Amino acid sequence: MPVINKIAVIGGGSTYTPEFVDGFIQHRDEVQVEEIALHDIDEERLQVVGGLVERMVRHAGLETRITQTTDRRAALDGVAFVISQIRVGGMAARIQDEKIPLKYGVVGQETTGPGGTLKAWRTIPVALEIARDVERYAPDAWYINFTNPSGIITEALLKHANVRAVGLCNNPLNFTRLIAGLFGVPDGAVFLEWVGLNHVNWIRRAYVHGRDVTPELIERVGRGEMPAYPFDGELVQALGVLPTWYLQYYYYPDRKVAEMQAAGKTRGETVAEVEGDLLRKYADPNLVVKPSELSLRGGALYSEAAVRLILSLVLDRRDVQIVDVRNGGAIPDLPAEGAVEVPCVVGAHGITPLRMGPLPETVRPLCQTVKAWETWTVEAGVTGSRRAALLAMLTNPLVPSADVARRLLEEMLEANRAYLPQFFPGAPSDANRRL
Repeated sequence: MPVINKIAVIGGGSTYTPEFVDGFIQHRDEVQVEEIALHDIDEERLQVVGGLVERMVRHAGLETRITQTTDRRAALDGVAFVISQIRVGGMAARIQDEKIPLKYGVVGQETTGPGGTLKAWRTIPVALEIARDVERYAPDAWYINFTNPSGIITEALLKHANVRAVGLCNNPLNFTRLIAGLFGVPDGAVFLEWVGLNHVNWIRRAYVHGRDVTPELIERVGRGEMPAYPFDGELVQALGVLPTWYLQYYYYPDRKVAEMQAAGKTRGETVAEVEGDLLRKYADPNLVVKPSELSLRGGALYSEAAVRLILSLVLDRRDVQIVDVRNGGAIPDLPAEGAVEVPCVVGAHGITPLRMGPLPETVRPLCQTVKAWETWTVEAGVTGSRRAALLAMLTNPLVPSADVARRLLEEMLEANRAYLPQFFPGAPSDANRRL
């Protein structure tokens, strides 16, 4: 059986960590992990989450060592895989990202619009610091980024660090499983021509056992037979492709703003309550498996996506998985050096994106505009340029005008001052204390 000497989880105090570790418990017959090092700067959370993970592994009969540390160097030293799942500013910053845009009638969400912009700016400096440590202490390791906005953070790593970086999202696997369930087939029978960017992607064609089922899926949307699918049949018929979940914020922004304003609390406030309940459960010394309430946190199939990627790299499976990588011509309508989310061949050689060809003309303008936002967001996040920052805010399709862009930019920069050393050099910073 293949052996992985060490995996480091940066942000190991996250309530997601038991989900990730459970993936290796479920795949115990395929790979052995000698050590999983959990790193976090919040020692109290680390002890609670790490304690549950330790009990889970022992209950499963695995010999994997679970180590906990607040020393990032110790976590990364000699590691084979780095999993990054940090949240700079914590849930309080997420809630702020959601609430401020809503004051201006703009979608408040953690990965799209102004909220996604500020989350990226808080995260990019810390992600690059982690990458520098990986370069120093584990130069051959894979840096697997789960931190949202995953595509933007991955692009920053690809452009400004010398690590083997790849971004990962659970949405492709969720859609694969949805379609497999509709046709009563295993996941492996489904192939998706998934094109675009992280959280801005479309299923151009869907195949089941090699049969193109796209027309049937579009008809099912029209008949309301796609459970929880947020797009109407007329829109999907016009596009000729299937938009994926996060595109609802771009196609129905007025509707989403109204829903958010009427909700009474933001998604971040709801998640904060869920996390509080989860941490109390995690602290129970009698709990030895991940609790069912973890599903309320979101991130379904997170562990499956991560473990599949790692196993394919270790076992040289050379199978096809949808991940975030450097474009390099996979989608010729988008910058070659930018990150895209496309099907890739994954094996011991690395990760090779499939050439997906030009984007459908019905979605190309939106995808190119969002990529422009991502590009300016990365530049501003690395350099602290106010010009690039304004262009990032102005270019985002969810921001309606230059006046609103300027007001959002100034208010959100000021609200996040403690986490933005690139914009406020010399100011007191909480960024390194709030992973």
